[in-house]
Amino acid sequence: MNKDGSSTIELEHEGTKEVEIAYSEQAILKKLLSYQLKPQTVYSNLKINLNALAQAEVSEHETGNTFLLPLCSELKNWQPSQNLKTFTNDINHLVFLWLNAIQEDAGTQSIFNLLKCFELSTFGISNSSKLHCFLFDLVAETVQQYQQLQLNYVQNFNANTQLPNSSQISTALEKAIRNADDKQLIGLFSMQFQLSKNNPIFSHTISMGLSKKITAILHQNISLEHQLYYGDNLQFDILLPNLASDIQTNLLAAKLQRAFEQMIFVGNQSVLVTPFIGCALQKKSAGKAHDLYDHARLALESAVFKQQHVVVYSEILKELLSVQNNLENKVIEAFASDSLTLFFQPLVNLKDLTCAGAELLLRWSEKADYSVYPNLTVEILNKVGKGKLFTRWLINSACRYSAELMYEHQLDVYLTINLRAEDLYDTELPHLLLQALALWKVSPKNIVLEITENGILEHNETTDSIINELAQSGFKLALDDFGTGFSSLSRLRNMPIDLIKIDQSFVRDITHSKDDFEIVKSIAALAHSLGKEVLAEGVENKDCLALIKKMKIHKCQGYFFAKPMPFDKFVKWAKQH
Repeated sequence: MNKDGSSTIELEHEGTKEVEIAYSEQAILKKLLSYQLKPQTVYSNLKINLNALAQAEVSEHETGNTFLLPLCSELKNWQPSQNLKTFTNDINHLVFLWLNAIQEDAGTQSIFNLLKCFELSTFGISNSSKLHCFLFDLVAETVQQYQQLQLNYVQNFNANTQLPNSSQISTALEKAIRNADDKQLIGLFSMQFQLSKNNPIFSHTISMGLSKKITAILHQNISLEHQLYYGDNLQFDILLPNLASDIQTNLLAAKLQRAFEQMIFVGNQSVLVTPFIGCALQKKSAGKAHDLYDHARLALESAVFKQQHVVVYSEILKELLSVQNNLENKVIEAFASDSLTLFFQPLVNLKDLTCAGAELLLRWSEKADYSVYPNLTVEILNKVGKGKLFTRWLINSACRYSAELMYEHQLDVYLTINLRAEDLYDTELPHLLLQALALWKVSPKNIVLEITENGILEHNETTDSIINELAQSGFKLALDDFGTGFSSLSRLRNMPIDLIKIDQSFVRDITHSKDDFEIVKSIAALAHSLGKEVLAEGVENKDCLALIKKMKIHKCQGYFFAKPMPFDKFVKWAKQH
């Protein structure tokens, strides 16, 4: 129930998300009184001007708005209501019909035109204007709620699997713990699906199809009371409320293992996946929701690390802390022994498909006998207090490579480096950058600084001062992963951002997803209106490239052009392009 008395219901239909917004009698009564309309007078005297409706219907039909026909039909058959309850039901049915029309791209003005056909008069005095204000208010409110629900869905649900994101588990766990009996157990499965080593690397489209197939199989093998969530990269979570004993989790884990023993066919590909399950159990009085979540994730980490199909959390898993410490030591050792290196992913000018520059990406060098994911490497370096030293190494390496490209290979291309969120609080950063430029005789135009959208989430004088100082020193600033965070648009307008990088999660599937296409087009239009350059990440095929070009996006990067590569290979690639 919303604050205004209205209620919101979300429905799934044929794999898509539909939204139904309904009002309570209390909400309708309150809104009628706010427009000085007597409820009984309204629902017993409300009529339709059929002549006006016919004209409006003809006008809408001429414009091709055939999806308004159900609403027109309902208005033709409108009858005065006997009481507030019946009137509320009738109004909610109208709301349902005009929301359906809006979902088919009907304009609110078209709906207004139809609702103007309502008439209300008592004792020869017309109250139609007040009535129209009441109805238009409902339309405006439902449109706003619908848009907010759509936005919430985009943020909270995975469009591909139609599952809620794992970020929502915490709320669901808290609810399950509150509703559980003292004797009941609440369980959580965290699952990671890994591809067989015999499976080749396949396209993003196949990967999306695989996640859908896995979702379908999971739904077939869990009960209705179990709640399924999707994380990312074939990671799922299953909330198991109201368990009588741990035997149920053992049986379910075995059932899920058997369900994935067969090949999964996605398009022309046959794929074998292995599910790894981390399980955690908790009684109502045993702890908080986040404890259960952390325990399940810790169990999953152990399952993946040990390649065990199922691991149930226990106190013994605390020993994994020693494994984590070992991992941290390896990262520290790799950083100290120059076992970290940088790869180059080309950035391409869309106008002539020439190389404009490259994004520097962290990798472990071949001489290292160990490897850790780049994001985790940086995360660990931050955790152990080496983050600032890493930034110094990154800046110096970028300037050194830039000088080599310019003076030795005569390549006038720029390099982009990703700043940590913590770097924006370092008042020494501008001086550090200028010092490295002077050492390698490189211009600020040759180094583009990328800031993640979440990295500028906190607004304060320190970050503003550092960003402005960088811009005044001649550095170009790029906003990375745009669309995945929550940056204020007004701040984006006022900040000295030169380049907006549209996140690959929106770009990769624009040939198949209307929503993704509209999001990318809107971001590009926004960037153009603010005078910003636009770069699209994740361009993986020629069809995607063709759509990107039509949006007048300036630059792009992605596997269609080249994967990240070592410096010497990038030099050859850049000279060829």
